[in-house]
Amino acid sequence: MKFLKECPILIGIALIAVVLTVISFACQGSVYADYAQETDISKVPALALVFKAARDEVFPWSGSAEKMASVEDPEPSETGVLEDPAASAQEDSTDSGAQSDGTTDDQGASWLYGDAGAAISGNDISGNAVSGDDAEPETYEFTEVDDDYFTDALFIGDSRTVGLSEYCEPLDERATFYSKVSLTIYTVMDKEFVKTDEGKISVDAALRENQFSKIYIMLGLNEIGTGDTEYFFNAYKEVIDRIMELQPDAIIYIQGIMHVTAEKANGDKNFNNEKINARNEAIAQLADQKKIFYIDMNEAVDDEDGNLDKSLSFDGVHLKASSYERWYEFLLHNAIVR
Repeated sequence: MKFLKECPILIGIALIAVVLTVISFACQGSVYADYAQETDISKVPALALVFKAARDEVFPWSGSAEKMASVEDPEPSETGVLEDPAASAQEDSTDSGAQSDGTTDDQGASWLYGDAGAAISGNDISGNAVSGDDAEPETYEFTEVDDDYFTDALFIGDSRTVGLSEYCEPLDERATFYSKVSLTIYTVMDKEFVKTDEGKISVDAALRENQFSKIYIMLGLNEIGTGDTEYFFNAYKEVIDRIMELQPDAIIYIQGIMHVTAEKANGDKNFNNEKINARNEAIAQLADQKKIFYIDMNEAVDDEDGNLDKSLSFDGVHLKASSYERWYEFLLHNAIVR
């Protein structure tokens, strides 16, 4: 008792440390999953997760806040990504959208071939150019490249792309990464997270200052519970159009959203591969095989049933550090040289 009276501050600090440690362990499989991947708990205190997440304004009580940001606070961006905020309120629309046969919502994604797909009708379902009066004659085929191909490349994405930068040394040494935990297609252009000497700026601002020859994008998992497939597609197209405006000479690679494991897919109404496939089918339509190309790295990490191979993932969603080599090898064998 005497010790408690004489050292109340020390006792308070110890209690806070215990509470934060408990929170870290409790949330490392959900809110802090991305930070747990980056942190070796055997070398640093578990409560480090709390401080790392807080640095990015991620807190235990805001687990799904970023994923549903466009529902709760649908402010239009300068690029017009959220042109129809009301659509994002359709929280349950994706539940009925991805049918058991893998088709998208809105009557089997017929909207892809109607008004919403009018601007991209020069592509078939796989993104390959098809013949037509307006089709340009020159298209390109995928080929194999070496490490130096990525010297002038940019990778944009969420925590999975963060992992690619951290665990794939050949890429980290050559490419540029504009990636952030919990990033979505709805926030990618305007959220200020790209570090510069003057502070953090948005991707939109960064692309105005720097030019790249290749730009790789993988986004779509964090926002899979927001809006329906058509809404997601329209937002994705807005982003691609803006990037093309800012980077007219770049080859743009739309990377299909990486699958989750069967166990994760079977236990989650939103984070499942039916919905991922529906959205991948949609964004594949943006490829014109001239400047924009769709590549699906799932073939490098999927099991025989089309789910993320559970042996390659530690949580059903993210790859193990040793598994990123498969992603990199896929990129090396699926590149465009003009």
